[in-house]
Amino acid sequence: MAENRNNQENDDFREEFGDKLMNHDYDGIKELDNPAPKWIMAIFYVSIVFSLYYFVYYFIMDGPTQDEEYIEVNIEHEKKYNAKGDGEVFVLLTDEASIKEGEILYKEMNCGACHGANGEGNAVGPNLADNAWIHGCDFESVFDVIKNGKSSKGMTAFKNQMPDGKIQKVTSYLLSKLVNSNPENAKESQGEECK
Repeated sequence: MAENRNNQENDDFREEFGDKLMNHDYDGIKELDNPAPKWIMAIFYVSIVFSLYYFVYYFIMDGPTQDEEYIEVNIEHEKKYNAKGDGEVFVLLTDEASIKEGEILYKEMNCGACHGANGEGNAVGPNLADNAWIHGCDFESVFDVIKNGKSSKGMTAFKNQMPDGKIQKVTSYLLSKLVNSNPENAKESQGEECK
């Protein structure tokens, strides 16, 4: 009688599931043949194609290694961020429009937070309104400090915040208008006196 009931159940399953019902039977548990969804199979086949391309490019055609790619990316980075303007030469600007724009940039970039509104210096940054500079007072030295910063002294690098042309204008403003302006409450001079 139990055998008849099992046969009846098998017949019921076959009617309901048809060809999907497999011949496996474990403790009365039937197994269905359910294929994977098409989107999973598509991802699987794409990954196989990609792995073949990857293998051919890197192992047969001798593509670059990770170390070579890393060095190449670093060289590009150095060219982009450490060059002083792709061969451009920056000099002290003396026209009033450039000096005025440099002053506006000094205020917009919040340089006064460290160096004072008039370059007088404060507890954070040195006096820019005297004639003594810590890292040199020639145009190129000041330009370089603004562009690349001095992390050991807490000076922020502005190369990612301003293009070189604007850094040139800020530098020109500092050297043309602030040097020797001697504002009130100026911080004591630091560095070597410029000639």
